[in-house]
Amino acid sequence: MPRLHIDEVLEGMVLSEDIISTINNKVLLKKGTKLKKDFINALKERKIFYLEIFDRYTLRVNPIESTVKELNKLITEQILYHSPEIKEANTNDKMVEISKNARKLLSSILKNKTAMKLCLDMKILDNTKYYRHAINTCAFSLLVALAMELPEEEAINIGIAALLHDIGLCEMPAIVFKRTENLTSQEEALWKEHTNYGYYAMREAGISEKISKMVMHHHEHWDGSGFPMNLEGENIPLGSRIIAICQTFDELISIKQLPHYEAIEYLYGAGGFYFDSEIIRVFTESIAVYPMGSMVRLTTGEVGVVVNIRSNKGPRPIVRIYYNSFNKVLKEAKEIDLGKQKTIFIKEVL
Repeated sequence: MPRLHIDEVLEGMVLSEDIISTINNKVLLKKGTKLKKDFINALKERKIFYLEIFDRYTLRVNPIESTVKELNKLITEQILYHSPEIKEANTNDKMVEISKNARKLLSSILKNKTAMKLCLDMKILDNTKYYRHAINTCAFSLLVALAMELPEEEAINIGIAALLHDIGLCEMPAIVFKRTENLTSQEEALWKEHTNYGYYAMREAGISEKISKMVMHHHEHWDGSGFPMNLEGENIPLGSRIIAICQTFDELISIKQLPHYEAIEYLYGAGGFYFDSEIIRVFTESIAVYPMGSMVRLTTGEVGVVVNIRSNKGPRPIVRIYYNSFNKVLKEAKEIDLGKQKTIFIKEVL
């Protein structure tokens, strides 16, 4: 039965021993107590930092089950957000079907108990930043794999690899794991080892060689300038090439909080150098970079809401304009199909 630090303890875990007060030796919480958030906070205030917990993978605690439910909810939300199944919102009939298939395949991904245990480890160690990044990357990668018409089994494998692509960071020292910018040269060299650490952690856990290799090579570059093995072109596993683009886009918009159009421009500019240009094309044509309901400002200065996602137009949806370039409300809203405009673009998401 593991002894966990209070920061690793999750709501729902069960005590395997009584918690005794260090002041008066009274029992604060009895063995078998299912921990609640209030209990955990109270123990922190009393400076009780280590708890004996029933094995976190047993049915008595079963945080795996709650992790699966959470992942199902969050990944599904991302799939529907970036590829809605409402035909009025998504004129790309192919992507409506792909979105439905992605949700079906997600259930197969979440049935992989070994992958779910690794996800739980990542959730416990992480401050949610990389955990949410993994969720978003999984949703993007699954949609792209299906848009490329890959076999279902391969799409599932790519989804698992995408979800675990940064699992190697869990093996990093805290100074590297918590911060990826302003690293010293020595820290950066150590950070680059996370791809190898991820591979070995997954193989040791029993994940297949094929999936583990996708994780190992997700920082390889199309021109051979990446790591850890300087692979180039089609020598890089296809799953790794897909994950590289999807994780980069999410990192730019979610972690670094760049405007969407800048993230897209970066991908286009890096095509043929860092990334596979064909996969970038599929990504931008298949995924709603600006999902329905996004409030956006155009390069004209006008402000509106994305109301429809165009087929095969990349990041160029239909926008219903409500404010003119002087921020004055229009008497009557108008729609602009950016797929038919050569000089008007989305400048920023508001």
